[in-house]
Amino acid sequence: SDFAESAPAAATVVSAGDGVAIEGFPPEKIPLGEKVPFDTEVFQGVFYLRLRNAPSPNEDVDRHSAYFDGKKRFFQCVVQGRFKRSGMNFSDIVLGGVFEKKMKGMPPAALFRAIRAFLETISPGIVFDIAADRPKVLSPLGACQTMSVDLPGDEPVDFNNITENNALLGNFASTGKRRKMLSKPKTAKGYKIDPNHVYTIEGYDETLDLATFHQVLFGGRMRVDLMPVLDGQNMLLGMYMREDLQCVYKLALTHNREDQS
Repeated sequence: SDFAESAPAAATVVSAGDGVAIEGFPPEKIPLGEKVPFDTEVFQGVFYLRLRNAPSPNEDVDRHSAYFDGKKRFFQCVVQGRFKRSGMNFSDIVLGGVFEKKMKGMPPAALFRAIRAFLETISPGIVFDIAADRPKVLSPLGACQTMSVDLPGDEPVDFNNITENNALLGNFASTGKRRKMLSKPKTAKGYKIDPNHVYTIEGYDETLDLATFHQVLFGGRMRVDLMPVLDGQNMLLGMYMREDLQCVYKLALTHNREDQS
C-alpha cells in the first residue's frame, strides 16, 4: 500500500543534475550509502545520502541501524568539500530545491499556512514557497543540522558521527545558536566562506521520507503523498546562490512505484 513504512532500495534513484561531474559512478544512478566524489563550477567534494526506509546494499547494516535507531529522521544527506569561489559569505548560499513547474493539488490556504508555520519552527529561515509558479523549498546554509569547518586533512571521515565543529567559523555557544544566527541573512553576511577550509554539511529531516516520497507532518498525524503533488518532477537536493538562484549543485531523486493505483 501507499502507507508502507519501507520501500525497496531501487525505488528511489539518485542522479546528477546539470553541471555536476561525478567521479567513479554512473551519474544517472548514484549509489546510496556511499561517498560519491563530485565537482561543479563553485564546489568540489563528496556527496553522501542514505534513506532510513531503503537501506543500501552498499552499506553495512549495523552502521545503518546505529545511525537511525532511536532517532525520528528519515534520511541523512552529507556534502563535504571546498568552495572554489572567493568572496562569498553565509548569506549567499541556500540548500534545498528549486522546481521548474507548478506543484499540483495544493492544500487549502489555511492548511498550507499551518504546514509552513510547522516547518518554520523546525527549520529556521526556511523558504517554503511551493504554491509559486517556480516552487522552492530552501533553507540557509548556516541553518543545517550539523556543520564541521576544518583545515584540509582534519575533516570528519566517519559520517555516522559528525560532530559540530565551528571554531574556524566563529564563536557560537552551541549548534542551536549557530543555526539560529546564521539563518538570518543580515547576520550570516558577516561570516565568510573560506575556500581554504573544508565544509562538512549534514542535513537530515524528520518530515520527508525520500524512500517512499511522503511528507510526514505534525508528528505523524498527517501523511501527504508527494507523487501527485510533484506531477512527474524529481525531488531535489541542491545548493543555490540566494540572489539569483544559480545552481551550485543539484542531485535529482526519482521515485518509482510498482503499484501506481
